[in-house]
Amino acid sequence: MMDRQRIEALLMGHRERMPLMRVTDYYKLIYQGVFGVGHIMGEGAWGWLEREAEGLDMSEHPDEPLIESISVDGSVVRVNLRPYLREGGSLTALFDSMRETALVEGSTEEFMEVWRVFLALVEEGRIEADTTDLEDMAVELREKGVIPHHHSDAYREAYYPSYRVVRRDTLNLD
Repeated sequence: MMDRQRIEALLMGHRERMPLMRVTDYYKLIYQGVFGVGHIMGEGAWGWLEREAEGLDMSEHPDEPLIESISVDGSVVRVNLRPYLREGGSLTALFDSMRETALVEGSTEEFMEVWRVFLALVEEGRIEADTTDLEDMAVELREKGVIPHHHSDAYREAYYPSYRVVRRDTLNLD
């Protein structure tokens, strides 16, 4: 069982940095922190990374952090591509890290433990969430189980996310 304070710190920290997060964005955060990157590592993942990197405007989002912790224990991070590339990071090294990270499997039980804390924070009024989105997600979890999600349009428009998920210990970020 995880420490509720650590779960709250993770969720509230992201809420503070990205207040326009929607239910699906919290879900994605929790999903990536538990299950990592395996769901995107199929054929074409390297080309997708190369195209995304080539299309970035490196002058945008100068204050974006290099890494953002996305797991309760801090072992899984989002590596933001703009600062990573500005600092001379290697796409090959990043992809190798993604491949190694994909070997680690998460658990539905761990996801649900963090999700329940998210729901409690919503109920306590500490995180705002659309009731319909919460109900839709509850139905989806019952019918389909825990599956990957995309960021909400509001999140994409506000924060222009461009990152890859890796285990912190697979990539030298110093």
